[in-house]
Amino acid sequence: MKTNIFSNKITSVLAAVIVCALWGSLFPCVKLGYKAFEISGSEIPSIILFAGLRFTVSGIILIGIGGIKNKKIDIPRKQSLIYIFWITLTSIVLHYSFTYVALSIGEGSKSAIIKQVGFLFLSCFAFLFDKEDSFSVPKLISGVLGFAGIIATNLDSSGFIFGIADFLLILASACSCISMICTKKATRTTSPVQIVAYSQLTGGIVLLAAGMFLGGKLADIDVKSILIFAYICLASITAYSLWNTLIKYNDLSKLSVIKFTEPLFAVIFSGLILGEEIFRMTYLVAFVIILAAILISNIKRRATNDCKCV
Repeated sequence: MKTNIFSNKITSVLAAVIVCALWGSLFPCVKLGYKAFEISGSEIPSIILFAGLRFTVSGIILIGIGGIKNKKIDIPRKQSLIYIFWITLTSIVLHYSFTYVALSIGEGSKSAIIKQVGFLFLSCFAFLFDKEDSFSVPKLISGVLGFAGIIATNLDSSGFIFGIADFLLILASACSCISMICTKKATRTTSPVQIVAYSQLTGGIVLLAAGMFLGGKLADIDVKSILIFAYICLASITAYSLWNTLIKYNDLSKLSVIKFTEPLFAVIFSGLILGEEIFRMTYLVAFVIILAAILISNIKRRATNDCKCV
């Protein structure tokens, strides 16, 4: 594997953490977007329309930037189209349909934690989908601990709480993992940024059309709603482009472990931006368990002085 800044151990970790911070900030910002565009939790068509507009605009911006940089519009290679199709379906259409509906009825801080369930599985069993990954007992133990952390977030004084929003987030997480596997394969022949551009554009158009067909609508646009929407698009473009590049040069299982930091940022930003109650014992327990999972998953690599990037 060719060594560059994205395969360097330290810079790749820092880049992955930045991506998780951006994604974490999107949980409360999307909820702010609902409020700015006057979308209630029961207005599913409008939620889908909002998601479609976000990705359509993001895709157009990325393709435009690429066209200016290369002085032409690059079209994906034929062998990559099937992967881009599956990435579009799983990462954009299904993933965000599930996520946006779940966010409309759930808490931003809790939602980000539940969404990690798929990455817990991928951190343990990525070797089944990518020959560059390998199975290890520490990874399996970290997966078990991770699931325990997910359960901890759903406990309160009355016991285990699991609602429709949690179920939708687990489906979204599964879709995201499938997308990562497809992206890993697609980046062997296609630029990571190009994958983001075309998957977001096509996925956005599908969601946009679906939202309009179902009768979705957005409130009158003002400066506040434009600023919130601009940040959501900017964070989306930056995070996905950087993440896909990291996928190209790093093992899926290692990135999946770092992905566990996303809930921490989501909780912090949800508290700062939305004023949600984030100082809960269940959240603290969950973070301690997930932190233990991250540390255990790295025991073997430290012990064997693994020089491969994270």
